[in-house]
Amino acid sequence: MARLLAPRIGYVPHGPDLQRPMDRRRFPRYAAMRGLQFEIVSDWDGYDIIVLSPSADVTRWANAPASKSVVVDLPDAFLAERRGFRRSFRGLAKWVVGELGRPVFDYYGAVERLLERADAIVCSTEEQALEIGRYNYNVHPIMDLNGEIGCQTPEVCPTDGLDILWQGLTATLPSIQQVVPALRSLAREHEVRLHLVTDLSAPRYMNRFLSRPTRDLVSDWGIDVRLYEWSIDRLIEIASCCDIGIVPVDLTDPMAVGKAENRMLIFWRLGLPAVASATPANLRASSLAGLEDRVLCSTVDDWRLTLERLYLGLEERLEIASAGQAVALSSYSEETLAQHWDRVFESL
Repeated sequence: MARLLAPRIGYVPHGPDLQRPMDRRRFPRYAAMRGLQFEIVSDWDGYDIIVLSPSADVTRWANAPASKSVVVDLPDAFLAERRGFRRSFRGLAKWVVGELGRPVFDYYGAVERLLERADAIVCSTEEQALEIGRYNYNVHPIMDLNGEIGCQTPEVCPTDGLDILWQGLTATLPSIQQVVPALRSLAREHEVRLHLVTDLSAPRYMNRFLSRPTRDLVSDWGIDVRLYEWSIDRLIEIASCCDIGIVPVDLTDPMAVGKAENRMLIFWRLGLPAVASATPANLRASSLAGLEDRVLCSTVDDWRLTLERLYLGLEERLEIASAGQAVALSSYSEETLAQHWDRVFESL
């Protein structure tokens, strides 16, 4: 009996060198875990299965032949984006940077057509899956595979103040402003240092255009802010000197509110207690750890009271960090998440 040949898999990456987070922590990492061979592609000829990152040309891939299995990875809550300048001109901007073969004036509609064509769709949260379910029945919510960030043992070391860590893209820096009043309040009586691990240059649109120094964005916050260029090694290094990680989210922005709990999990892997905005995803993660009434914030006062309590509560910090890390290594373990990717390919 002839042995069946393995399908040829192509991948349309988010970045040319597979170094952007969506490449490092999603399909390519899963493929490495399972020993799946794939090739970087821009066309479907010669491939049986093609996995698309958000940088794929949605107008082209919506017309892929029915004989090709198309898997769309859409980890951000794109469908929740508010109408406005960014959404209106996204199709033109993507054409300018080469992600689309032609200018598209209704990019949202083009994405909807791709979702209807897809054979399977991967997203990040259960809330996103419900929304995408209007277009396609085969939807799989899967978190990022964060194993590139090695786990650090939670520990508490008394210091001369409070060192707080934030990490992420510069586009989300404005969300920290809701925490600044709480940090100023703490800083009146204690040494407070805010460590930001991010890019040192901040593009204003599509993470590419109209850049300015990141320090200009934080210069008027009135607190001790320390900036570091993002890298895995630098993140681990700075986290080892910090007491708490924060995950503030603009709760008035539906797209931001729809994001997954990845940043809480990163802090838990780093051995830090994470204080976060009360989004559905952060509520889900903190509930699994039994922390939902201890680490979630919706108002400026919530941030102030929570940070003040944890400044004094060294043992509580250790308890929260340990509970969070236990969940990160069980419910959100890389193997657990890889099994969800297994089911994606089994469904084709």
